Amino acid sequence: MAWATKDQARAHWPDATTMADDVLDTLLEVATEQCSSFAPTTVEPVPTGYMLATVYQAREVYEAGQRSGDVIGFGDFAVRARDLTATVKAMLRPPRSIGSVG
Repeated sequence: MAWATKDQARAHWPDATTMADDVLDTLLEVATEQCSSFAPTTVEPVPTGYMLATVYQAREVYEAGQRSGDVIGFGDFAVRARDLTATVKAMLRPPRSIGSVG
């Protein structure tokens, strides 16, 4: 199950409003798989940061399919790679401040 609904995705990603439901469902499922492999824990209910990270990653996956760049390899062996962005990573694992004594 995706960490974001179609309604949430469409609220935070304007291009998703014109996207077919099945395409958006697939993008959200793929993004959830990618985000869950990076997130430190899976919790219920899904935190807002996880939901938004899923929407942002779905957008990245979609945009990667629209471009001709970002390709590793050639011909039938070409792969379009899309890592999690720094923003998505920070939503899944927020940076912790470490205090210092001085």
